[in-house]
Amino acid sequence: MNKDDKQARAPTSRDVTSNAHNAALLDQIRRNNCLKLSIVSRDVAAYNYNIRFTADDGDDMDWLGYFIGRCTSLRNLCISGEESGRDRDALMRGVNSNKSVEVFELYDHLDFDVRLLDNFCANNPKLESLTLDGNDIGDSGVVTLMKSLANHPQLNNLSLGSNNIGRVGCVALSSMQSCTSGCGWVVPCLVQLDLSYNRIDDTGLEALASSLASSTTLKRLNLSSNTFITSSGLRSLSALLHSENYRLEDLHLESMPIGDDGAHALAAGLTGNVSVKRLMFSSDVAGITELGWSSFSRLLCDTSSINSIHKSNHTLNQIGSSPVPRGHDLRHYLKLNTSSNLHRTAQTKILMHNLDLDIEPFCVYNLKFLPLLVHWFESGTFCRNHLKSKESLRTFRSRKLSVVYKFVRSMPMLVADAHWNRMLGLVHLKKKMICEKKDIIHEKKRKLDLELQKLNEDAQRLREDEMSLLKRVRH
Repeated sequence: MNKDDKQARAPTSRDVTSNAHNAALLDQIRRNNCLKLSIVSRDVAAYNYNIRFTADDGDDMDWLGYFIGRCTSLRNLCISGEESGRDRDALMRGVNSNKSVEVFELYDHLDFDVRLLDNFCANNPKLESLTLDGNDIGDSGVVTLMKSLANHPQLNNLSLGSNNIGRVGCVALSSMQSCTSGCGWVVPCLVQLDLSYNRIDDTGLEALASSLASSTTLKRLNLSSNTFITSSGLRSLSALLHSENYRLEDLHLESMPIGDDGAHALAAGLTGNVSVKRLMFSSDVAGITELGWSSFSRLLCDTSSINSIHKSNHTLNQIGSSPVPRGHDLRHYLKLNTSSNLHRTAQTKILMHNLDLDIEPFCVYNLKFLPLLVHWFESGTFCRNHLKSKESLRTFRSRKLSVVYKFVRSMPMLVADAHWNRMLGLVHLKKKMICEKKDIIHEKKRKLDLELQKLNEDAQRLREDEMSLLKRVRH
């Protein structure tokens, strides 16, 4: 029966549903008045969906799928439960015709054939989120799915938790090349990737990390409960975390026996990383001792030198799902790293571990460094409130004066030469001013001499005229 014939013979909603609620919901779908829809079995709760179609014996999945396929308003679709394979396949045949869904979720269908999504993916080029948790698609299903998603560059969320994916599936993921650029991850705009509760091992993680290293958009990676991953596999994340364009913010490794070796591998991988903010693992089962926590502490603040502190990680602000052991410096470092001002965070750590700064390495810059040193302390006044042991303003200023004094004292001849050079400069300046005044006076004297000469000449002419008049009067 084709679609036109089926539409002409379409029954009422009440005829193909088990109750009035489902019938009313089906009417909304038929009228294109449904944005979100969750289809669940009676014993499954729907998550994040207010509109829930509870499937029962009297519900015709074939007609439900048909009307979903024709609905143009539907944006979010969730199918969860354990319907029979026949009912699910009938539902999916109709869903495959839908062209409006942007968020699709399918949970807990253990015998699901991922090939049923081929037409759905082809008809929904705007698909943004795909969740297939608990469907046991296996390694072969991953290969099929990646081919279906090759034309969905806008997909930003992919969740494949509890799907029995192992080494072969990860290798298949890593070998899939972008259809648009010929290189890199097959889903170039992916923001979240969930591969939790699978069978990924060290080799699979290494292949996956190699592929993901080309991603510039991934922000959340969930590898929780992949218990075959050891510290060797975690070391393979270094290349991914050190990728120049990598933007990962959340890394989830819950329910995994990380141990001290794994903690050290993660700390080494995160050295130099400026994007990861949260490293989540189950502190109660991770098996990390004081040795492992110390590796994380050195990651956030390497106190071996001032330069090492400055180059430490100032971005990571959450490690583990439980609080760090009480009294550990790591707690304070994590609190400091919540600040968005990385420069101030580094400055606070330097002040915390250097009560008396060693300025010898900076003496090579001579007195040019002194103004920078003073400015650094002045800009760090705010940091004193965030030190582990808060300081008064007076104590902080004393530290500044002490460092400046040590800096000046370390180069007495330079300071003395600078002083006498300054004094000599003042003398030369005064001498120049005196010479300029002398020149001005000489110029004025010259002008006065010229005026005096002119006056003398005028007086001489007047005397001559006077003598001439006297002679005329006598005659």
